[in-house]
Amino acid sequence: RAANASHPFTRLLVFAKMGSTACASFASRTTLAWVVSKPRKRVHQTSVVRAAPGASIRRASAVTAAVSSPAGRDTAAAALEVNLADSLRPTSAECAKTLVAIADTGTLATTGEDGVALGTFASYVVTKQGGDVVLRMRADALHTLNIGRDTRCSLYVQPSTQPPGVLSRATLIGSLVKLNGDDLPLVEAQYAETHGAGVGVDGAGFGDEYYNLTVDRVFYVGGLGSDKRAEVVTAEQFGAAKADPLAKNANKIVDAMNVERYEDVMNFSRASLGKDVEPAEARMLWVDKLGFDIRVVTGGNGKQKVLDVRLPFPAAANTAQEALSSLTMLAQVMWEEEKQYTPVPVPREPKEEETE
Repeated sequence: RAANASHPFTRLLVFAKMGSTACASFASRTTLAWVVSKPRKRVHQTSVVRAAPGASIRRASAVTAAVSSPAGRDTAAAALEVNLADSLRPTSAECAKTLVAIADTGTLATTGEDGVALGTFASYVVTKQGGDVVLRMRADALHTLNIGRDTRCSLYVQPSTQPPGVLSRATLIGSLVKLNGDDLPLVEAQYAETHGAGVGVDGAGFGDEYYNLTVDRVFYVGGLGSDKRAEVVTAEQFGAAKADPLAKNANKIVDAMNVERYEDVMNFSRASLGKDVEPAEARMLWVDKLGFDIRVVTGGNGKQKVLDVRLPFPAAANTAQEALSSLTMLAQVMWEEEKQYTPVPVPREPKEEETE
């Protein structure tokens, strides 16, 4: 499980350490070759290290050195699993914040008069001013009456735009507080911009009320491969977290890769498997600022296996352009590894001697 120093993905750790100037120089002088080679050795999905923070590189190097000795192999391998898992993908708090930002509807659970939980459809917005979750509720709705007796509630969020196989979800647990005052016009305007007038029972009506969801904790379920998670996020962690900057463009990037660059997705899959294992099919599932997930199907004749592979970017991608650039660089470096390519120095004309 130790990072393979000769593997093309690991070479990017050194490249990423060179900084953004070198990355820009590299991108400007390379062809957009989307050909990726087969690696010589298997790289486990949790052993590829994101190299943006220098501390992560030093930590990975120390663990890799420990793995080289038989006595420390088991301990170091376990350390890799624990210490590097969080560096491969956003934290649970960030993932939950991203889900809430992507979706704008959920299931609101309130307590009925008989003490039984009632789940109802609810729409919401995340305010531009403070990032609060605000729900619009009819004054005479049953869940509004329930909140009048007991403000405690939970909001279950699972975006419908997630691709099949991802299906992360978050439950925001807390209480609802009715909004009044100067913030109300801003919330109403944002609500109209996000949801429009609505139709039928979901349409905006006279006397609708707006409630701010005060989050006490969040129950997040998600993750892929060996990074499956089901854990509670504190209110402080959720409040401090930021939604992934690629959230609004992730589906577009994933669709483009699976349709226009499918062979590259297959090649990335080959790079994550043993050299004697050939993927039968592959599909990119999701992309975020730290990397991307691919679902790989191997084998045939009734012996198929499904693997979820996580591949990190060499540096955090905060825009769709940076994400595509990282994918291009990964492909280019692996192409150079396969071809044993050595850049040819550009000849320079000798400087003319200055004459007096």
